[in-house]
Amino acid sequence: MSGGYAGDCDEETDSEDHLDMGTGPDAEEKAHFLEVCYSFLEYGSDAFYDLERMQETIQKLDAQDMAMWKVPAVQWYTEIQKRVQVNLEFLRLMPNPEVCGADLGPSAWEMVATVPQGHRVASRNSSKVRSTLRQFVRDWAKEGQPERQASYQPLISALLKHLPPKRAQGAPAVLCPGCGLARLPFDLVRLGYAAQGNEFSYHMLLGTHLILNRSEKAECFNIFPFVLSLANRKGRWDHLRAVKIPDVCPMDALGPNAQLSMAAGEFVEVYKHQVGAWDGMATCFFLDTAKNMFLYIRTIADIIRKGGVWTNLGPLLYHYADVPTEVSVELSWEEVRPYICEYFDLVEEEEKIARYAGNTAGLSVNRYRCIFFVAIRNDKPIRGHSNPVF
Repeated sequence: MSGGYAGDCDEETDSEDHLDMGTGPDAEEKAHFLEVCYSFLEYGSDAFYDLERMQETIQKLDAQDMAMWKVPAVQWYTEIQKRVQVNLEFLRLMPNPEVCGADLGPSAWEMVATVPQGHRVASRNSSKVRSTLRQFVRDWAKEGQPERQASYQPLISALLKHLPPKRAQGAPAVLCPGCGLARLPFDLVRLGYAAQGNEFSYHMLLGTHLILNRSEKAECFNIFPFVLSLANRKGRWDHLRAVKIPDVCPMDALGPNAQLSMAAGEFVEVYKHQVGAWDGMATCFFLDTAKNMFLYIRTIADIIRKGGVWTNLGPLLYHYADVPTEVSVELSWEEVRPYICEYFDLVEEEEKIARYAGNTAGLSVNRYRCIFFVAIRNDKPIRGHSNPVF
């Protein structure tokens, strides 16, 4: 799927070449984090493999075909190669030991910056690097503004209406789980909320850290997110266009007292003990990342206070549906809705169309019919429990 949404559910931990970090949860976390760091550093190897394959294909064209194409083969290859190198230099900025959920020790910087000899990056992690480049367009480029308007603005408008940021008891605390590169919580903080983003993917967390903490000015980075995407082009050189990020410098846009935070980890595991701690929640393309929707809904109901607001927009694609080794309970909206209504009063509900990390210049666009709703937490206590599947 060219939009990247279907493949963004999880990280690859079972790579072809495991890192030996000892045993125990902390060791597993270190190894997983380093796998992600190395996938950024090895983008060049992965990209040039594809580029060499493209070059071999072109060399099989005969002289008449080449004359019809009217594109000099050497120039074609060189222009792509130069942009792949720019992407690689940008992606080399990603690995940062501060983001790891475990202590990497005194050699942390050396560990994240040097790929061990002979190490092979899992194909799914390589794919995730490319989808992360496209995610930067969605969240932090001017080109992504239409997507943000369709996906984030309904949630923001709902919170402004039902949970205004200015109130006597201080800024409302709003949680944005599955926030990707954190644009939604960033925009909420600019409006006066105390927002926290939650993200499971280290690819997203490393990208967020770069944008929020190391962007010196607006549009300080050039990336070429579509350079290897040759299908569905309208213009001959559309895949070579640069995208500048971020469209706004977060350090300039947020004042010293801005209440923006990030929490890394699986949503249920991170928040399961924060009973009634949140005034609001904004979920965007998040609910169908659940392996068990009942567990998600019960957790959300548990952590939002009575009278708190939950607003949601997204489809029901179910990210784990095609993963044979994972639990995946795939419910229809007709089945999900009554369980939400046990703990919430739906005050708004409709379908909205939204795209996800698409190429605006391409001939193919993935459009999702999304469920949008606004729900107010009632006073019904949580009942039952689910088997842990995270």
